[in-house]
Amino acid sequence: MENLINRFWKGEITLWRSYWLIGELLNALFILLIFNLEIYFFQNNKFSSSLPFLDFSNFNFFSKILIFFWTVFITVGIWRSAENYKGNIIWILATFIFLSYRIFTLRLIFI
Repeated sequence: MENLINRFWKGEITLWRSYWLIGELLNALFILLIFNLEIYFFQNNKFSSSLPFLDFSNFNFFSKILIFFWTVFITVGIWRSAENYKGNIIWILATFIFLSYRIFTLRLIFI
């Protein structure tokens, strides 16, 4: 497991696996875990008026920090995988644009 995490961080995993399996699937599971953490451990029930996946501003500070570091981790791993990708440049550019947007919107969780 440690080897897999290390390979992901270095960008040695293929781009499609990094993006789809870790950046999308594992990220969605992580966000669900944080959402449940908010409800059950922090008794945070402020999500009735908005979609929690679009608005993290009501989350506890601990959850915000976890989301911040998790997002930076997956962004760096996917970015490095895109740099090592040898295929069509369109996929590299699309990945860079999406990851840049992800980091840009990360600032909204602390507002």
